Amino acid sequence: MSATTASPAAPAAHTQRPNRAPGTEIHPPMGDGGTWVLQRGPRYIRVSPDVAGLARHLDGERDHPELARLMGGTWSPAMVGFAVRRLDELGLIDDGAMKAPRREGRFKMAPPFTFQFTLLRPGRAMQSLQPLFVRLGNRYLIGAALLTALAGLAALAAQHTYVEGALSGPLSPLTYLGVLAGLIAGTSIHELGHAATLIRYGGRPSRIGIMLFYLMPAFFCDVSDAWRLPRRRQRVHVALAGPAVQTFLAGAAALAAWPLADGGPRTTLVFFALGSYVTGLLNLLPFIKLDGYIALMSHADIPYLRDRAITDARRAIARLLFGGHYARELTTRWTTWYGLACMVFPLYLLSTALRLWIDLLRRGGWIGVGLAACGLSYGLYFLGRGVRRLAGEVRAAEAGRLRVAGVTGALAALATALLFLPVPHTVSAAYVTRADGVELVLLDGADTDRIRPGQQVTLTANGPVLHPTTGSATVGAAAPDGTAPLSSFFPIALPEAYALPVTGYRLTLERVPDEPTGAAEVHTGSLPLWEVAHRTYLSPFLP
Repeated sequence: MSATTASPAAPAAHTQRPNRAPGTEIHPPMGDGGTWVLQRGPRYIRVSPDVAGLARHLDGERDHPELARLMGGTWSPAMVGFAVRRLDELGLIDDGAMKAPRREGRFKMAPPFTFQFTLLRPGRAMQSLQPLFVRLGNRYLIGAALLTALAGLAALAAQHTYVEGALSGPLSPLTYLGVLAGLIAGTSIHELGHAATLIRYGGRPSRIGIMLFYLMPAFFCDVSDAWRLPRRRQRVHVALAGPAVQTFLAGAAALAAWPLADGGPRTTLVFFALGSYVTGLLNLLPFIKLDGYIALMSHADIPYLRDRAITDARRAIARLLFGGHYARELTTRWTTWYGLACMVFPLYLLSTALRLWIDLLRRGGWIGVGLAACGLSYGLYFLGRGVRRLAGEVRAAEAGRLRVAGVTGALAALATALLFLPVPHTVSAAYVTRADGVELVLLDGADTDRIRPGQQVTLTANGPVLHPTTGSATVGAAAPDGTAPLSSFFPIALPEAYALPVTGYRLTLERVPDEPTGAAEVHTGSLPLWEVAHRTYLSPFLP
């Protein structure tokens, strides 16, 4: 911010003799071309040298004319008033009731689904490693890491037959544990990549610890100090260091897996490589608050880029639908389209995840359906929050009531019509081969009301990622209740002694399955969308 525009508005009472908010720190530039930074708690706000100088004089004793005389030059009391009001809007002026920010505790929740526990506050201690990180950041090592990441992709392509088989079949518990441990270690090294790059440029990480990121255990390193770096490219490098390290690890794992014999170690390395590549790619997407977004915001040099772009996109939608007058947060045209993508992408990401995992979750009975319902509920919450904010924008813009009522009614009618749109309905199940034939089996509590003799059933492999078709069948008469191996429902290789109670139906095979057990999908016809949602997400919880 700068203080070059005066405003005629009278200052609030607590800004007439302004005092810096308790705990506000003033950081000088870290190098040539750097900017001054005001920090209060976890917030970093870049300001001009003049505003930083003004902030030094805000002690609660001087009024605007006195501050203007201290600043000298072209400063006037009106300009001081404008700068003070802007600082007040940012929460940097004491209103008389403010206290210094408390040091963050070890436990912290970052909405919506991240829980952090701080293990170490390294402060300046890690800066002693700066010479090492400078040497590790040379172009030759970076080039070798890039070549390793690309060579790993080629290695996965060369062993694609084995990769497809591993993705399509159940895994042993030991393999799952190996993949989980590897991914946790990989994300830890990912975060250290951010920290090492920040230290290389003269900054320091503030916290190191462990976290649950969307229920996935991981390592974190707080590198907020990167906002003090003087050059955009340095901040971009800090943001991209993590994905770069993770794709290097993925490439190394893929190359290590290539010469190994078929078995658990090779499968573990393949899954770790694929998981690391996917995680690295996801981190690069700029539409959610991950590394790619931080890199884009740093390159564009626009603070709070995503939030401000979403505000402009929401206001553009409100103007198109309801009319009215709306101020813009950003003046560039591309940021509005970017904000629209940021609004849509989280819903797309959540729906894609549900589509990939919904069959597995539904085969898990009411627990699996409960997890799916939680994901769907968050998506609806996210959508509802956007609608509520859109309504607030429309009210503030004083849009015409008649137009608002007409458009709202049309949208409500469209939403109602969509609820009655017929969509295919399927029931997720499994199949097992018994001595007297093949049975369709469902866990207790599964939706069996729509299953009828003669319905078509698709039999598939029970893989953790891929589910190639292995056969087809037709539903026959009901079979006596019994048990089925747990591995029929979940992609985990366990002895048949681990069994679950099931409801069964005889199957008439149209195509013999390649495996004795696996997943199944019963095609029960079409139902209105509302009834499919009710059967999938509500009825399992009803008595």
